[in-house]
Amino acid sequence: MPEPLIHQNHGRSPTTMLGLAAYLGFLVFLSSVGTLEWIILGLGLFAVPAAIDLLRNPVTDFELNAQNIRWKNSGQEAELPLSRIQRARFDTRWDFSVRVTLILRDSSKLRIPQDVTPPHQTLEQAFKDRDIATERHHFRVV
Repeated sequence: MPEPLIHQNHGRSPTTMLGLAAYLGFLVFLSSVGTLEWIILGLGLFAVPAAIDLLRNPVTDFELNAQNIRWKNSGQEAELPLSRIQRARFDTRWDFSVRVTLILRDSSKLRIPQDVTPPHQTLEQAFKDRDIATERHHFRVV
């Protein structure tokens, strides 16, 4: 029996803090070289989601055990028996992120939200350990 895969993600991560600090440093640099204020303000809007994540610190949970797969984030909570899953599809996007879609036995599809997804290599191996077929698709346009 494979070990359960448990993954938890926090919005207040060192990566988010470092990225936000670097972006704010870039905005300060632009200001120092005389960039118009409205351009800096417009570019600064791209940092708002990261700042909100740092302030709110949303926590997401993912668990894959011998019987079920379950996840929870701020907007969705789901639980599904593994017996309903036909295969898992891993799609690599142009930004190198990986989206995971579960193809169910009734031919419906269920996408695992990006913010709860564990590292894709770990998740793919966990599915294989539970005899769930996986397929990979890289850089598809449609």
